[in-house]
Amino acid sequence: MSLVLVAGAIIQCTHQGRLTLAAGDPRVTVKGKGVVLAGKENGLVFGSAATPVPGMLSPCTATTPAGSPQPCAITPATPDGWSKKLTVGGTPVLLATASGVTVSGLGAGRWTVADPGQAVLETL
Repeated sequence: MSLVLVAGAIIQCTHQGRLTLAAGDPRVTVKGKGVVLAGKENGLVFGSAATPVPGMLSPCTATTPAGSPQPCAITPATPDGWSKKLTVGGTPVLLATASGVTVSGLGAGRWTVADPGQAVLETL
């Protein structure tokens, strides 16, 4: 069993970037926060000190070989981070075990969940 991600969950990248997931699906909520569906993380970008983004808690330190900031961009979570039991509209919810690849100026990295945003709802 793993905790379900909700709006307000925090993800982090290999280069110390931390980002709050702002959007959750309001059809299923935990203490008023919508659950995060698989695929909603795709395309998010961790901000840098020079280019902050909404929800940024700490900047990604990835740079290009020339030293310019190029923060991590997020690819979809791997299926082992999707719920096998809980779906909303046929789409699995993301779990605290979710992770995936990031792409930045330093090449490929990883993103992981730092905080699922709640401690009540668990599922497989």
